[in-house]
Order: sequence, then C-alpha cells, then structure tokens
Amino acid sequence: MPMSNNSQDLRPDADRPGRLAGASLAGSLRQWIQAHWIAAVPYVILFVLIALMGIVNPVTLRPSWLANSSESAFSLILVGIGQTFPLLAGGFDLSVGGVISLTNSLAAVHAGDSPLGIVAVSIGCLLVGVAVGCFNGWAIVRTGMQPFIVTLATGLVCGGIALLVLKIDGGEVSPDFTNTLLARFGGVPLSLILTVLLILGWFWFRETDSGLALFAVGSDARAARLNGVNVSVTTVLAYGVSGGFAALAGIYRTAQVASGSPTAGQSFIMLSIAAAVIGGTAIGGGYGGVVGTIVGALILRGIADLLVFMRVSSYWSSLVQGVLLILAVAVSAYASLRRRARGSL
Repeated sequence: MPMSNNSQDLRPDADRPGRLAGASLAGSLRQWIQAHWIAAVPYVILFVLIALMGIVNPVTLRPSWLANSSESAFSLILVGIGQTFPLLAGGFDLSVGGVISLTNSLAAVHAGDSPLGIVAVSIGCLLVGVAVGCFNGWAIVRTGMQPFIVTLATGLVCGGIALLVLKIDGGEVSPDFTNTLLARFGGVPLSLILTVLLILGWFWFRETDSGLALFAVGSDARAARLNGVNVSVTTVLAYGVSGGFAALAGIYRTAQVASGSPTAGQSFIMLSIAAAVIGGTAIGGGYGGVVGTIVGALILRGIADLLVFMRVSSYWSSLVQGVLLILAVAVSAYASLRRRARGSL
C-alpha cells in the first residue's frame, strides 16, 4: 500500500512540467491578445463585412467580383496609403483632394494617344503631386504653421488650377491609357498586383532608417530630434510621399472613369483620413501602417457596396462611414492611452 501511495504521489509531479508549460502558453496568449486586440479590430470588421455581403449577395464571394472590388477601391487605397505617412508623422494632409483633381484634369486633357505622351504626362502629374507635398512639409517646418492651414491652402490652390485646366467634367482619355492601368493578368487585375507590391514595399520601408525616423517623429518629435533624427527632412518626406500617392490616385482615376473632373478629389480628403484611422493609424502619430489603411479602404468601399445590395439609400453610406470613423477615433484614443500607460510603467 505505501508503494502504491508513493506512486500516486509521484504522478502529479511527473505531470507538473506539462501543466506549467500549458499555463505559461495560455498566459502568453492572453497577454498577446490584451496587447494586440485593438490592432485586430479592422480585420474582424472586414471579415464580418465580407460575410454579410456573401449572405446578402453570394456573387460577392466570386473571384471575379473580388477582382472588380480591388479595382474600384484602388484610388482610395493609393491616396489612403499616402495619407498614412503624414498621420504617422503627427500631422495630416488636406491637399490630397486638390492634387487628385489637378492630376486627374491634367491627365484627361493632355495625355493624348501616343505612348510617349501618356508616359510623359503621367510622370509630370506624379512630379506635381510630389512637389505640392514637399512644399507642404517645407512650409510646416519653416513657418511652424499647423498642417490644417498649410494643406488646406495648397489644396484650394490645386483645386483652382484644376478648374483652369478643365472647367467641366470631360476630357479625352486614350483607350491605351485606360487599358494599360486596368489590365488583367490571368484574371488578376493590375491594381491587386500593385497592392501586394505596396504591402511588401511597406514591410521593407518601416525597417529602414527613414521608416524608423517617421515613427519616432510621430511619437515624440522633440525626443526624436535629441536622438539625432532630422525632423525637418522626415516631415518633408512624409508630405512628399502623400502628394505623390495622391497624384497616382488621380492618374488611376483618369483611367478608371475614362474622363477628368476638376472636383474629382473632394470626396477623397476625408475618406483617405478615415481609411487610415479605421485601419489603426493613430491620429496623434507614431503608430499604424499601410496594411491597416488598405483594410480600412476596403471596409469603406465594402460598406457602400453592402448598402447597395441591401437596396438602402446611398445617403446612409456617409452616415455609416461617419459612425465607423467616430468609433475608430475612440478606439485610437483608447489605444494611445494604453500605450502611454505601458510606457510610463
């Protein structure tokens, strides 16, 4: 009997390492969820949105429809990616609407039919966007004015020039221009391929010195400067990237709708900020990324599509997007408080 009791007493000791390992794994998983659940919210929303669209209209789960959706959302994805950079640096860019309107009008009027002309105008539009963005960053750094004032002013100037270039919606867009940007490879749209490349490019960029400097400036510009980060160059870079991506969005929209409009970019101003914030980029800077912004853009586009499938008035789309943005801002503020609380410990 004693031997039997001893053997029974030894069994729990033999099982203890397994139980400790299980408890440690569960504890680590719990800590990871507590630290990262906020970052997972946009992906959960997108998954639920896709599921709802699949229930309402099963066609939306077909690869062909998903390919079409990536094309329709690509302009917003481009301008949203650009908007992410000033947000990460602690600012924002209201000039993206004017840049889109201007580049859309320029491309529609001056691209022409020749391949050389199309390439030249596209490069010219891109340089215009980068120049506007760099000017925004330079003016903010040199004058100390708020990004709201600077970028609003340059956006209005660009919008005014767009009206001089193209007074009403129209223009002549070459079929070659449209076919090139809307090309498909084995059923996969060019926009989807470019989105994947942009994600890969972001993963590389955020590990570079410029990427780390961008996050540092957004987190605490004064501390970043004391640690040797060139805050001025980083700020100009962030706004230059934003202007460049806004120009790309204007060029792509030209091919997408096969025409130009001097007011084409107005709706993208708030939507670009909303896409980034819904995707998890902090309004105060220093936290977020391009992948979340892409998810945010798909969510905004998905909301509009879902309401169409449900035969609900399009007026509700703005309302739902606005409510979602308010919730995203609230979550972003809560996440910032949590990060500060952890940093102060």
